Amino acid sequence: MHHRDSLLKLFAKAVVCSAMLTASLAAQQQSSPAPPSKTQVVLLGTGNPFPDPDRSGPATAIVVNGSAYLIDFGAGVVRRAKAAAFDKGIAALEPTNLTVAFATHLHSDHTVGYPDLIFTPWVMGRKLPLEVYGPKGIKAMTDHVLAAWQADIQERIATETWQASNYRDTYKVNVHEISPGVIYKDANVTVTAFPTKHAFPETFGYRFDTADRSIVISGDTTYSQTTIDACHGCDVLVHEASTLGWLANRPDFQSYAAKYHTSTTQLAELATKAKPRLLVIYHASIVLRPALRPQASSPDQLLKEVLSGYTGEVVVPRDLDVY
Repeated sequence: MHHRDSLLKLFAKAVVCSAMLTASLAAQQQSSPAPPSKTQVVLLGTGNPFPDPDRSGPATAIVVNGSAYLIDFGAGVVRRAKAAAFDKGIAALEPTNLTVAFATHLHSDHTVGYPDLIFTPWVMGRKLPLEVYGPKGIKAMTDHVLAAWQADIQERIATETWQASNYRDTYKVNVHEISPGVIYKDANVTVTAFPTKHAFPETFGYRFDTADRSIVISGDTTYSQTTIDACHGCDVLVHEASTLGWLANRPDFQSYAAKYHTSTTQLAELATKAKPRLLVIYHASIVLRPALRPQASSPDQLLKEVLSGYTGEVVVPRDLDVY
């Protein structure tokens, strides 16, 4: 009898201790900080003006905590976003979720997808107007796009009775013409614009700072100290490049490239000074299938040229690659 009482007491004590431990763990979990965000860099389009069927126009997405931030909107941007959502499982890039975008500059290869970005997600049920940030001129471009599609807008609002009650408002675009400095901030990200050197009077690169990563995107630019300063050991630097092989085959383009683009030699020097953890090269003078454009270089040649002067980690992405 005494032995049974002792066992019962020990069992009761164990139950109490277990309950106390469970309560303690629960309290620790409640008081511990939320886990850091997982920031993804998604290359929606890695191409340039050449209509390469393997490489859509320039467009990059930063995805943080289920929210997407788009940089540039080249040809094919919305369908690439849908592919990232459908094939890669990145729900933030469902087109109706594309509500914040940044333009580096106004060249057509970076902006020809703008009407698509405005209207396709709207027709598919975007719940908010689009917020767009960019250099001077983006407001006029936006006004002209909306004017060009005015008949479409009016007809859809009048006849598409299944749409949400605010359908007459969600096609709209809130445009923000920017200056260098912090231009956007929310719970996920702080975005800083910095001036670059390209053909327009105003062109920008962008730095994105999140809880776990820092990402810099160059846009089109020649070698620039501002890009080095913006990165300064950043986690990811996404930068354009022209190969020496391509430039040798295009003497007519060499003068323009020297003023407004970055050669692989210059990029190696820039990256050595900027010290990114990962260098991602986009908007490059390459093709995946040589017969498409014999003058262009291969991805391997691009990589070899950069690595001849740079010892860091480098990738040459394909569309829909995620880092």
